[in-house]
Amino acid sequence: MSDDQPEEWFRNSSSTTWGFLAAGGAVAVIVIDAVTDWHPETTAGGVLFALIAYAAFIRTRVGVSEGDFVLHHLYSTVRFPMAALESVSVGRTLGAYAGGRTYVSGAVGRPIREAIKGAKRDHKPLSNHADFIEDRLNALAQDARDRRRIKRDSDEQFALAEDVRRSWDWPLIAATGVVAVVFVILLLV
Repeated sequence: MSDDQPEEWFRNSSSTTWGFLAAGGAVAVIVIDAVTDWHPETTAGGVLFALIAYAAFIRTRVGVSEGDFVLHHLYSTVRFPMAALESVSVGRTLGAYAGGRTYVSGAVGRPIREAIKGAKRDHKPLSNHADFIEDRLNALAQDARDRRRIKRDSDEQFALAEDVRRSWDWPLIAATGVVAVVFVILLLV
């Protein structure tokens, strides 16, 4: 159900940067090894590192799509109706609360220094990316509840929270598994 919900995606900008740097570093190691004196285990290790960097830094994100709140994790995706989202808070990681459960994502978070301050820090959604994401997701959840005429913490909202769907990224899991097995075999041979 689309619910006329806008599609928006959020992630830490630093995680994307680190993901591309890690994957680029892995490719550089593979190229340097191939040019100098090729070792298959170095290539397999580099590919494995690049796949894990992609899964951890580039694939992970949080957003709203087709009326659902969506959390892309390393190898899975969790989604449920946006109106079921009770609240979002961002500390070191993002915590989303729905139906008495907490869904956590490392795609969005605060630097450790800022997270330690907790309630003592100033809430500045115009200048702080984590504050903006927290406020925006909470506002989108409230908008979704308003469109459906559902009150916060009502039975209808809790019923929506039962519609949690998890899907696995089987091609990425298979590729990572195969490369990991090849890497271990090459190390042992």
